[in-house]
Amino acid sequence: MSQQSAKESELSGMGAAEVAAYLKANPGFFLDHLELLSELEVPHQSGGAVSLIERQIQILRQQNGTLQNEIRNLLHVARENNTLSENMHKLSLELMECEDRDDVTAALYDSLRDHFGIEQVVILLPHGETEESHEAFEDLMRDSTPFCGQLEESQRHTLFGEEIEQGASVALLPLGEFGGQGLVALGSSDPQQYHDKMGTHFLLQLAALVGRALQHCGK
Repeated sequence: MSQQSAKESELSGMGAAEVAAYLKANPGFFLDHLELLSELEVPHQSGGAVSLIERQIQILRQQNGTLQNEIRNLLHVARENNTLSENMHKLSLELMECEDRDDVTAALYDSLRDHFGIEQVVILLPHGETEESHEAFEDLMRDSTPFCGQLEESQRHTLFGEEIEQGASVALLPLGEFGGQGLVALGSSDPQQYHDKMGTHFLLQLAALVGRALQHCGK
């Protein structure tokens, strides 16, 4: 018996699952039965029928469209990361030129608003007129990591006043261990802008950079 006849004999009496498994294990089957490629029909979502080749082309087009979307998303993320990196570099240079704490807070405020596009920015240092407000957030800074989410109304009002309404999201960046050097608050009217599932790598970098600048100016 020829090899081709053996394959045909093996297919006889098979159920759908067995045929599918057989074809998967023998991808070259249709090379011996090219006429089937134009005769097989696959039901279409619209109710009509298309040939197997046409269906394969449709699937490939769908996969290509999905791949193109993924590539566009990756390029978008890459551009965002590149912009973020450039802005961090600019801020680093500006902070290096600061001579005192007032210079640091001014440079940070301007950079976050103008370059990073942060909607609301508040900087609290643990001395002077901001000391009491800073102490109100000590519980959120005990682990020295950024807090991202929504604050209680009284806390939100303490930081931003009437600038952002209830439901706004906030990121709190402790400066130094347990926020000992201060606190940077970023606010957004978008409830999902800052949330507890988001990555905090950039926020940690920013806090470390500002903390080092404050430490340098405090000497």
